[in-house]
Amino acid sequence: MIIREIENLMLFGLSTVTNNKNESNPETAKIVKLWEDYEEKNIYGATFNKSKKFDMYGVYSDYESDVNGDYKVTIAVEVTKPKNAMIIKKQRYLVFKKEGELPEIVAETWKEIWDYFENEPKYERDYAIDFEKYSKENFVEIYISIK
Repeated sequence: MIIREIENLMLFGLSTVTNNKNESNPETAKIVKLWEDYEEKNIYGATFNKSKKFDMYGVYSDYESDVNGDYKVTIAVEVTKPKNAMIIKKQRYLVFKKEGELPEIVAETWKEIWDYFENEPKYERDYAIDFEKYSKENFVEIYISIK
């Protein structure tokens, strides 16, 4: 884990609302379907003002409360103009990294994150905008907003 500060990151993509209870049941899970829809509808190709970076993001925002409440999840890419973009103006993050087989490492990393915050963590979650960053094959960085 490392601490990073993110400033003026603009993201745009396809969204849905879900919660962790729904995601634990394959019949009610929405995130996998959202990734499939992003691909099938060629949202990447239809996104204007994409940055020259090819990173993909899974963004978690608009938290209703905490780990148990609803939240918005967005499959996104970085864009260069703020119109219709989700903007991270200035936020501190605790970053968890893992290399291995996707999507297994994503679930493993989220389990590590939940375990960390359940066991008297040094940092407190902010429940602002969290995100998974996919910058290379079989590697994920998960950024958790902290106070």
